[in-house]
Amino acid sequence: MMRYIRALMLGITLIALLAACVSYAMLREVTATSGSSEEPVEIVIEDGATTSDIATLLRAEGLIRQPLLFTSLVRMQNLDGKLQAGRYLLWPSMTLNEILLTLQQPAMAEEVQITVPEGLRLEEIASIVANTNIVSGNDFMTVARDADRFRDDYFLIGTLPPGVTLEGYLFPDTYRIAATATAEDIVRLMLDRFVQVYNDNIDQSIQVAGVTPHDIVTMASIVQRESARGEEMPTIAAVFWNRLDPENVAETGNGRLQADATVQYALGYSSAEQTWWRKQLTADDLSVDNPYNTRARPGLPAGPISAPGLAALEAAAQPDSTAEYLYFVASCEFDGTHNFATSFEEFQQYEAEYLQCSSENQ
Repeated sequence: MMRYIRALMLGITLIALLAACVSYAMLREVTATSGSSEEPVEIVIEDGATTSDIATLLRAEGLIRQPLLFTSLVRMQNLDGKLQAGRYLLWPSMTLNEILLTLQQPAMAEEVQITVPEGLRLEEIASIVANTNIVSGNDFMTVARDADRFRDDYFLIGTLPPGVTLEGYLFPDTYRIAATATAEDIVRLMLDRFVQVYNDNIDQSIQVAGVTPHDIVTMASIVQRESARGEEMPTIAAVFWNRLDPENVAETGNGRLQADATVQYALGYSSAEQTWWRKQLTADDLSVDNPYNTRARPGLPAGPISAPGLAALEAAAQPDSTAEYLYFVASCEFDGTHNFATSFEEFQQYEAEYLQCSSENQ
């Protein structure tokens, strides 16, 4: 009998010890983290996702180590079906309990992603923004046309002439916009990105003497529209800066850039071609009286004509110092490359070649 009692007590003791070990292991796991990284991980919990689905997702993203333990903890706390759908930012350094607390809170506001390509004018950017159905294109344009409201907050904008728009200063990039954003929120988001890019990459690297940031952005916007290939941008920038050099004004009509892109900007939207950048320019178009028409007026236009990307900004700030060219013409390779010329006679030769090969390819 005593032997039986001792065996029973030993069994109870072993069971209790095992339970204590299991409890200790579970406690350690509950309070442990899957890693020490402070990089956030974005997860999206779909409507109707089960606890098991969520556990699998968290394990796949490296946020938990034991999906079964997560599921058990959810059920022990009577949270089954109470974890909310939506988008969350979680960290590998969070414990299971911290993750559970987060998933019981309202999800982050819904966002819409947009991509703004290089070389667009404000109206084209407004159209992309309007397609999100967050704000209207008109509301966006109203804010983007009013650079004065941002002067006190942005040093770069403070140097702009009065009454101008933010043309050229809304950086082309991919953005995530909250569904609750206002037109001003979106403009500030893009303006913040421009300031960051300019300060980090351009501000201390300008190699053109006597220019303002506004001059750099204006030149970059022209280079962006005139260059189909990034590797040619420093050379094309050099051509335009060379044309403004006082030593070349006799050759360049008193320093006229003669950039067709500025004429396209001056003319605005073409209903016939259904584009802001019409391809067919007439003699009357080239002589239109407009402060953006560099075919007719010397110097830089009144301001930027498009949103330049980083490569165009760098080219405008650091043109090819070895390039003495004053002209360029599209090449017969039809791959976006150009032939560059130092004299008008050489330019005419390249132009004649291009017109000939163009007619042959029609």
